[in-house]
Amino acid sequence: MKLSKKSILLVIYLVFLFSPACKRVELKENSRQIKVGVFNINGDSPWCITDAMEALKIDPNIDCEIIRASQIMSDEILQFDAIVFPGGSGRAETESLGSLGIERVKYLVKEKGIAVVGICAGAYIMTNTPDYPCLKLNGFEAIDIEHDHRGYGLTKFALTKKGIDIFPELKNRTVSFCQYYEGPILIPVKDDAPKIELASMLSDIHTVEGSPANMTVNRPFIVTSSFGKGKVASFVGHPESTPGMRWMLPRMIRWATNQKLISYSSEIIRPDFYKHEIIFDQKVEKIQSTYYKNLSGNTKEKLEAIDKVIELACWSAKKWIPGMLRDQDSNVRSKASEALLLLERTDAIPDLQIAIQNETNDKTKQQLIVNLNHLKALLGANTKSQ
Repeated sequence: MKLSKKSILLVIYLVFLFSPACKRVELKENSRQIKVGVFNINGDSPWCITDAMEALKIDPNIDCEIIRASQIMSDEILQFDAIVFPGGSGRAETESLGSLGIERVKYLVKEKGIAVVGICAGAYIMTNTPDYPCLKLNGFEAIDIEHDHRGYGLTKFALTKKGIDIFPELKNRTVSFCQYYEGPILIPVKDDAPKIELASMLSDIHTVEGSPANMTVNRPFIVTSSFGKGKVASFVGHPESTPGMRWMLPRMIRWATNQKLISYSSEIIRPDFYKHEIIFDQKVEKIQSTYYKNLSGNTKEKLEAIDKVIELACWSAKKWIPGMLRDQDSNVRSKASEALLLLERTDAIPDLQIAIQNETNDKTKQQLIVNLNHLKALLGANTKSQ
């Protein structure tokens, strides 16, 4: 019997609730802390900063915080092992750094061995791209920038042999899935920088009118390089925003900082959460728009829409579902807490805690408590209590 997509989501949720492995990863005594700074200026995409921070918190040894350009320019940055440049706007990031800040980052990597990881827009600024403000760190060039607004979706990618060494949990998969939002199209440049392609993009993204076809297929999706004493890594897509794949960011931090690659629980490593690509073309966007609207509809519409925005990998689901913990209907509140667990929205823990305090329905309150505990279990043990 073939399960419906709604039934599949229910099965995934039940796995969360009843799996004995769903508990915090304990921080071993004397384990080395990895201090990571997430850059705070990225244009108008604050969610990309949040997503990076929350993904890093998966790892019990990573101590992360948001940092400013002024900290990068000061000796305070020498306390850090790695810097993450998140998605958003590459130009906003480099404009905040300024030309001196760009040179400072290059110095920190080359001479101090501080690792740098770029995600989407952050991957753009790692490149060596003519007429684009970038750090020239990863040995790749971004092409077809004139069609940067090419589209987005849940895309397919495949690991190379080198990629399997870092992400062995995916070794038996010919295809995995990850959010993509107009990330760079990379080609290697002819320089002396050692460059390694860890994964290749398998989806063809060209949903915006005028953007050419066959530009993203078989292009580098995850790349690494070294620059002097330090390592550099770039994600073209958004694993930190993809349920079941967020662990790839802290894993990459471990690789880039020359630390032991540890495993994470089965509630965090869930590559089967999505099973097929979803290109956000006009037809899909129209459907998504309907369900976004229904999140503000009647109770029946809300309950269905919560399932659908997850099933369709809707980029903005993370924005709207936390507010549904404050819905008038107890079933909607309970459903929203389930959705936050499925989406791994640990940033919504404070919302869920207050919802529990204010809940008057005993059955719903118990469900909220269960989901809160499982959501907290996704955080590394070194994370500050919330």
